[in-house]
Amino acid sequence: MATRDSKDFPKIQLIVTGKGPLKEHYEAIFQAKNEEWQNRICIKTVWLLVEDYPKMVKAADLGVCLHFSSSGLDLPMKVVDMFSAELPCLAIKYRCISELVKEGQNGRVFEDSS
Repeated sequence: MATRDSKDFPKIQLIVTGKGPLKEHYEAIFQAKNEEWQNRICIKTVWLLVEDYPKMVKAADLGVCLHFSSSGLDLPMKVVDMFSAELPCLAIKYRCISELVKEGQNGRVFEDSS
């Protein structure tokens, strides 16, 4: 099997928004991954002004929603934001997410890393 040179891989930028209580924990993980991936994939965290958030969403190629409702009934408004910007969404599966994310139409759902 032939190996691919790292320059053959697309450069991916992943922007994580928010400022939750685990932000610093994940920033350390992201920094380690950024070094490991040698700038082929770059993860940044940002806190955006309310007027800048829709611009950032509109500029993206794919939205990822890791929101998981403990009740299974709570729908993430981030997905609504993505669809307003005509951005497809990859969302973690839970009880009612299919009310928003229609498999193959406006996005996909996943259950685990595989």
